[in-house]
Amino acid sequence: MTTLESVLADQSLARIVASGALLAGCGACTKLLASATPASATGARSHAANTLASFDASLDSGLRIRVLYGPTCPVQRAGESCVRPYRASIRIVREPANWTVTTVRSATDGRVTVRLRPGRYLLKPQAGHPFPRAVAETVTVHAHRFTTVTVNYDSGIR
Repeated sequence: MTTLESVLADQSLARIVASGALLAGCGACTKLLASATPASATGARSHAANTLASFDASLDSGLRIRVLYGPTCPVQRAGESCVRPYRASIRIVREPANWTVTTVRSATDGRVTVRLRPGRYLLKPQAGHPFPRAVAETVTVHAHRFTTVTVNYDSGIR
């Protein structure tokens, strides 16, 4: 099996997993690249595998997403941060067509990069019941640029 065939097999498996229940996965995934064509999502894979998983690496636009979780403490002291990076799944929906482009999962550092065609997208963070939760957000991807977005999950701690 060639490297390309192996990557395509991994992508097919990822689509099956993404269409079912989202996994509370583990691993060292640091970056996920996906185009706006077929839907894809990966679980724990190496950075090199995620780079190869891009459907259209020639796209020079997309999203750089940072996911944060907080507050993590009921009382914040001076010099102490009560937010932390969060590993979460986010569904990316093309607007106004309202079709799912892909579902991505942030790495343990709370970051994920997605290559997308220019246009308007709705980010739908997957939530717990009732916490943690995050608000869906509309973002615009411009040609030849990556848009930076921060998704904030509310822990429910007050």
